[in-house]
Amino acid sequence: MLNMQSLVLAIEEYTRQRLPRYIGELSEMCSIDSYSYHKPGLDEMASWLAMRMRSLGVDATIIEREAWGNDILSVVQGEGEGNVLLVGHTDTVYPVGTAAERPVRVEGDRLYGPGVSDMKGCILSAIYAIEAMLALGYRSSFREIRLLCVSDEEITTRHCLDVMEHASVGSHGALILEAARDNGDIVSARKGNARYTLSAHGRSAHAGVEPEKGRNAILELAHQVLQFQSLNGWREGVTINPGFFTGGTMPNVVPDLAQAQFDIRYLHPQDRIDTEMQWRKIMQHQRVPGVELTLEVEPDYKGPIVSTAESLKLVHTAQDIAGLLGFSVNHVLTGGSSDGTYTSFFDIPTLDGLGPIGGLDHSPNEYLVVSSVAPRTALLGGLIAAIGTLSFA
Repeated sequence: MLNMQSLVLAIEEYTRQRLPRYIGELSEMCSIDSYSYHKPGLDEMASWLAMRMRSLGVDATIIEREAWGNDILSVVQGEGEGNVLLVGHTDTVYPVGTAAERPVRVEGDRLYGPGVSDMKGCILSAIYAIEAMLALGYRSSFREIRLLCVSDEEITTRHCLDVMEHASVGSHGALILEAARDNGDIVSARKGNARYTLSAHGRSAHAGVEPEKGRNAILELAHQVLQFQSLNGWREGVTINPGFFTGGTMPNVVPDLAQAQFDIRYLHPQDRIDTEMQWRKIMQHQRVPGVELTLEVEPDYKGPIVSTAESLKLVHTAQDIAGLLGFSVNHVLTGGSSDGTYTSFFDIPTLDGLGPIGGLDHSPNEYLVVSSVAPRTALLGGLIAAIGTLSFA
């Protein structure tokens, strides 16, 4: 059996020799519009991945969804003990038509295109890691590699949690395929993310003739938004952003309804609960008598990825493997969320940001660093091999 250094160097070289093919395949993937609400494109992505994995002799199962995009679970059988879960997502934030408007292009050491970093290029990197390990005959350190690609990561209405939980059962480690930070860092912890809607129900009236008979919902909601900002940073790591506000019908009508939506980030599960409790106390201090307030949290909020002793073993292993490949990695906490929040909730040691280096996600300038593909694919392959031998108490 290859030792770790020989394995990761072989994966790196295998991938480097096939970079032109990688770029061609990534261009194919990014030519598919896979907006989160575009089922035809998401289904096409699942079919493409199934075809690609089956070409390696790997069992690939498409999980069909009636109203949403299909998910896909591929399982690589090995000869060892450890089960490794790789998690990616096929959906992007880009509307239908973006793929044709902005096909993948190479400029210097960067690939540009919709989804190159978030996260089609990262899924493809995982496929190359698996392909290289199979080509090298390296199956002895894992029992199963489970590659799960879901179609709903970019939205808050989730349908994939059943298959996520199923794929997590018996997994000894979860490797999340989000891109590495633009400076090469991997992610060991993420903030939780919850979205709330605050609604104000007032009473309409003619703004010129009898405004005193109205109860201005917009005025009360504006007051509440400003009050709630006092909780921004009230506990370490808690951030609050009022990102959407709507209300009223006409300038000459006292508005009877207004709504605001908030994004809240937090470090620990209890922080969300405590912040909501403080918020409800503040809501009692109203500006407009007679306006009724209701506060609701979207049910599919994401909890945090919290660093544990077990996940830090993965961090240290990743750092050791990177050293064998001639580079170093730091690990960071980030405010952005990912599907690692669910694997962490299922008590699986989780490490994130394991794709190639990329940046400017969700923008016309989203990019992937070409020179990072081979070494980061090798890092991922090394972690897959290591999870089979690490002992998680």
